[in-house]
Amino acid sequence: MWDFEKGEQARTIQAHGKQVTRLLFVGATPQFATCAGDAQVRLWNVDNGGNTRNFTGSNDFLYAIGVSPDGAVVAAGGEEGVVRLYNGTSGALIKTLLPPDAQPKPVPKPEPKK
Repeated sequence: MWDFEKGEQARTIQAHGKQVTRLLFVGATPQFATCAGDAQVRLWNVDNGGNTRNFTGSNDFLYAIGVSPDGAVVAAGGEEGVVRLYNGTSGALIKTLLPPDAQPKPVPKPEPKK
């Protein structure tokens, strides 16, 4: 993140495990959303660089996100051809939109901790 007025780097956010493919600001709020090759969609606070919310359920590389100006709805899509709509406030999945005649890939279960 950069301080526009000073032209200096303000902070670096270690956001994703793979490349970030999209970043967009949420209206006129101090928040922005990202999606990446690690199948993650995340919401961030500009003021402190903190991760405020994660949106789960994707199984593959994500290319696109959209956020309503008030942050109430978040949409994400990518390699698997599925668009997921989320409640931007709670992070809950609202709806999964599949391509014609498609079935989503099963969500991998996390391995037990040792």
